[in-house]
Amino acid sequence: MVSQQIWAQAPDPDFNDKAAFTESRNYLKTAHFVESNDYASYDLIYQRLNFNVNPAVNFISGSVRSLVKFRLDNVSQLGFDLNDVMIVDSVYYNKKKIGFQHTSNKISITLLAQASKNEIGEAEVFYRGAPPQNGMGSFVASKHNNTPVIWTLSEPYGAKDWWPCKESLTDKIDSMDVFITCPEQYRAASNGKLVSDEILGTNRTVHWSHRYPIATYLVAIAVTNYQTYSDFLELQNGEKIEVMNYIYPEYLATAKGKSAETLDLLSFYNQKFGTYPFASEKYGHAQFGWGGGMEHQTMSFMYYLEFELVAHEMAHQWFGDCITLNSWHDIWLNEGFATYLTGLSYENLLNGQYWTTWKDNQVKRITSLPGGSVYVADTTDVDRIFNGRLSYSKGAYLLHMLRWELGDSAFFSGMNNYLDDSSVRYGFGTQDKFVKHMEAAGDTTLTEFFKDWYYGEGYPVYRLYYETDYGDFGKVKLKISQSSSSTTVPFFEMHVPVRVWQNGKYTDLKLHNTTQDQWFVIANSRVDKVEFDPDKWLIAKADVVNELPDIARIEKLQIVPLSSLKVIQVLVPDFSGNETFRLVDVSGRVVQTGLLPSENSQIDTEGLSSGVYLFEVQTRAGRTAEKVFIK
Repeated sequence: MVSQQIWAQAPDPDFNDKAAFTESRNYLKTAHFVESNDYASYDLIYQRLNFNVNPAVNFISGSVRSLVKFRLDNVSQLGFDLNDVMIVDSVYYNKKKIGFQHTSNKISITLLAQASKNEIGEAEVFYRGAPPQNGMGSFVASKHNNTPVIWTLSEPYGAKDWWPCKESLTDKIDSMDVFITCPEQYRAASNGKLVSDEILGTNRTVHWSHRYPIATYLVAIAVTNYQTYSDFLELQNGEKIEVMNYIYPEYLATAKGKSAETLDLLSFYNQKFGTYPFASEKYGHAQFGWGGGMEHQTMSFMYYLEFELVAHEMAHQWFGDCITLNSWHDIWLNEGFATYLTGLSYENLLNGQYWTTWKDNQVKRITSLPGGSVYVADTTDVDRIFNGRLSYSKGAYLLHMLRWELGDSAFFSGMNNYLDDSSVRYGFGTQDKFVKHMEAAGDTTLTEFFKDWYYGEGYPVYRLYYETDYGDFGKVKLKISQSSSSTTVPFFEMHVPVRVWQNGKYTDLKLHNTTQDQWFVIANSRVDKVEFDPDKWLIAKADVVNELPDIARIEKLQIVPLSSLKVIQVLVPDFSGNETFRLVDVSGRVVQTGLLPSENSQIDTEGLSSGVYLFEVQTRAGRTAEKVFIK
C-alpha cells in the first residue's frame, strides 16, 4: 500500500508521507489483531463471499460461507471477526441454524457437539449493515465525476468493518469465490479470475474465483461504472499473463496510454524475481478514490496508473501477497520491499534517468530526523506501521545497503531463494527466515547488520580525513571517524564506499570500517580528491576533509572545552586572523560557525543543548577537529 495524491514520472520527494496516512481514526490506535483460542483452533480452507451492494448507498448485505478444518481436538467454539455496528441476522453450522453472540467486534459460535482434530465444518453467517467509515477506507461509498463508487481497503485491521472474516496473519484462506450483486449499470472488480458477469432483470451478478491462498486483508471489492480492457504479457513459453483494467470512463484514454509501461514492469519483475505468482488468473488494476494504491491480491486498487504507483503495487504481488508478513512489527517485509523494487525499476527501466533521484530522495527523507527504527514496536499505532520515512524509505534502503554488503549475485540469489522457500511461498514470511536466506546466500552472518539497521535507530555521520604520510614513502592514508544520530547505535560497522581521484581517473574502494578513527592506505602517491559514497549506497551523512599538510603545526593547536563556563577555549599558534571554526551536532547539522577572534579565543556555547558535538578549526596549516561535550 502506498499513499500519494499527485503523481509525476520522477520520484516525488514527499512520496509516502501524504495526508492519507494520517486518516486513521482513534480506534485504530488501540485495535490490533490478537488470535484467540476459538480462532487458533481452525484453518480456513474455503470461503464463499456473497455481497449485495449499490454504489449509491453506504450499505452491504449478504453471507459468508466458510469451510474450516480444525487444528485441535475437543473444540467447542468457532469465532469470526465483524464490527459491532453490523447486524448478524443468522448463523448456520453444517446447514443447521445455530445460536451465536456478537460482541466486542467478534461473532462467537458454540458448537452443538465438540469438533475433533482434522474434522471439516461449514459455517455460514448472514449479515447486513452500513460499514463504519474507519481508518484509510475499510468500506467507502463516494463519487467520481458525479458517479457513485464503492471500494474497500482493509489493511491493516479493516476487513471486519465490512464482512465476517478471520482477521489473521497466521491463516490464509486457501481458496475463495466472490459473488457481487449490484445494479446492472455497474461493474464489480475483485480478486482472482472472472468466471461470469451476468445481468438478470435490473441487477448484475459478477463471479470471481481465486484459487491461491490469500490473507484476509487482501480481499477486496470495488463497484462503479467501470470501463474494462486487458493487455497481455507473452512469456517465453508462449503462455500469456492477462493484465485486466477496471478504469473510470473519464480516465480511460490516459490509462490505455500507460499499457506499455505496465507490461515493461511486469516483464522486469518476472525476469528478476520469477514469473508472476498468480499467472494462471490475472494481474489487474481497479481505479478507486483513495489517494494512492493498495495491493489487493491479483487486483491492485489504484488512484492513477503512474509509473511509481504501478511499480510499487505490482511489486507487492511477490512481496506482500505471495509472501505476506506474519506480523505488523515487520511491515518492511511488505512495504520496504515494494519500495525497493520500485527503485530497481528506476534503475533498470526508463533509461535509468530517475535512479539517482530516487536514491537522493530516500536518503534525504530518512536523514530528515535523527531517530526511528525499521522495526515497528507499537502495532496499535497505524500511523507508525505505515510511516513513510521508516517502514517504506528506510526499509527499502536497508535492502539497498544489504545489496552493497553482499554484492549483487548473493543479494538477488538470497531474495529469490526466500521467494522460492516452500515454507513461506503463498504463506506468511518472517524476519528470521528472510535473514537466514540472505546469510546463506552471502556465506556470512548478518546479526550485527540487522541489530544496527533494523532494530537500531538513526544513521552514521562520517568524518573522513586524508593526508600524505611522508614517513611512509608518500602513501596517502585515510582516517574514518563516525558519530551516530541516535544513541541506540553507538557505532555502525559497515563497508564504506570511497572514490579516490588521481590524474582525472578514479578508483572505487570498499573499506570495512570496524573501529572508530580507523586508518586505511588508499593510494601510493598524492590524490586529487576523495569522495564519500558517490553512488549513494549508504544511509549516512559525511564530510570529507582535504589533505592536512603540516601535521606538526596542527598538533600544536589546542581545543579546551570549559564546561563550567559554557565556553570552548581555542589556542592557535602563529595566529593569522583568518582562522575559522564550526560546531557540528551528532546529526551533522552545523549549529555555530565564524572567525576565531584571537590566538586565545573563547567560543560561547550558551543556549546549545547538552550533548556531544564536533568542534572543527580551519587554519593556514589545515583543519583539525575534536569531540567536545557541552553540558
